[in-house]
Amino acid sequence: MTKVKGYTISTCPWCKKTKKWFSDHGVEFEYLDYDLAGPKDKKRIEKVMGEHKGPVAFPYVVIGENVVVGFHPEKWSELLGVKE
Repeated sequence: MTKVKGYTISTCPWCKKTKKWFSDHGVEFEYLDYDLAGPKDKKRIEKVMGEHKGPVAFPYVVIGENVVVGFHPEKWSELLGVKE
């Protein structure tokens, strides 16, 4: 399966829904909460977000080479071939 990584905020309701969606659909989702990250990890997250040249907002999900910003389960399903 395609590697899925995400950057979230621990208190963000949309980020919590994102984590739940991936869990409920059995998709391995590696994530890092930006607000709980140390300075080194925050810099790394900011660099990744800057490289993708898209909006900087949370949740920020990277599926393979694709970036989906915000809570968009229909897009995740499409990219991963997951049926709703």
